[in-house]
Amino acid sequence: MKLKGLLIDLDGSIYRGDVPLHYSKEFIEFLRKKNVKFIFLTNNSTKLPEEYVEKLRKMGIFINTDEILTSGIATAIYLKKIKNQGTAYVIGEKALKKVISDIGWELCEDKDMVDSVVVGLDREFTFEKLRKANYHIRNGAKFIATNPDKTFPTENGIDPGAGSLVAAVSAASQKRPFIIGKPSPYMGKIAIEKLGLKLEEVGVVGDRIDTDIYFGKRLDVKTFLLLTGVTQSKDLERSKIKPDFVFENLEDLTKFLKEYLEK
Repeated sequence: MKLKGLLIDLDGSIYRGDVPLHYSKEFIEFLRKKNVKFIFLTNNSTKLPEEYVEKLRKMGIFINTDEILTSGIATAIYLKKIKNQGTAYVIGEKALKKVISDIGWELCEDKDMVDSVVVGLDREFTFEKLRKANYHIRNGAKFIATNPDKTFPTENGIDPGAGSLVAAVSAASQKRPFIIGKPSPYMGKIAIEKLGLKLEEVGVVGDRIDTDIYFGKRLDVKTFLLLTGVTQSKDLERSKIKPDFVFENLEDLTKFLKEYLEK
């Protein structure tokens, strides 16, 4: 069946930090022209959808908030489904805390018991935060991770990601988290529902084998790997997870899609 929609990664695929990658603007303009629906999926929970809209606008890429799904938003959707109103201890930044409080959940710092511990990227992570998360999980709180990415690409190199904090909490509590973001198919199912498409009509574009491509494989959709972020050619050779297609950059992917969509 013809490709009608794409789930597209941001960090390492469209930009690095605040620097747009080659041909990112032209790629999105091409998708608009060809009426290919898309949603940007990001495991980064430190920004709200409207902040991503503004960030992309500064790069000349014009989208609306419905075309962005963050792991933070997906986490809030999950929490609302398991309990209409609850209590959470959150390791994360303002955006993650806001989307959770916006669904009616109470954010707790010092309560003896909470329903869930949510761990996302927190650039002010401390031992005290680790101690509290460990305490709550050992006392029965559900352990939820926004995503498992141990690193993420920036314009200055590779920084620690939320997954590095999730690993610390997991080691301390001796519990494994329920993962919301890629490669968990949970966030993908939300996105595909938003697009209004069938599974076989959708593809995944990303720069990481362990999250983006594995995510696409778990959804059983076509996968398009970009060598513009974390994954290098040598990593691809060693990996058991193989993408359907590999491209040096977005320009090469666009050229391929021009032919692919005309078949």
